[in-house]
Amino acid sequence: MIHTVNHDVTGDNGVHRNIIIEPVLHQSVNHELNATGLYKLYNGNADGEAILFEIQEIAPEIGESKPLLDDKKNPDYLGQILFDTDSKWHYSEGQLSHYEQQQVVDFIQNTK
Repeated sequence: MIHTVNHDVTGDNGVHRNIIIEPVLHQSVNHELNATGLYKLYNGNADGEAILFEIQEIAPEIGESKPLLDDKKNPDYLGQILFDTDSKWHYSEGQLSHYEQQQVVDFIQNTK
């Protein structure tokens, strides 16, 4: 999966939530985008649209460079999932339940 997508998961309490799944990509020397196995997770919106631009501060003037918002300071950041070469996965930096994590992992694995 090389595109940012939205996916609905069900929490342990039965409440549905929308999650943005953003793959972290690497550009090869021949300019191809390749998956790294790392996926960053963010709160989505009720419409199920993948909108990450709202979490990045826009420079008010052309040419002014603003640093990217650090994920750990972003209130919508839900953590990250890393797949190793054996398709084992590890979740870190967030507070999704194991049940929610497994739903995201199943979605990513079925989308590859």
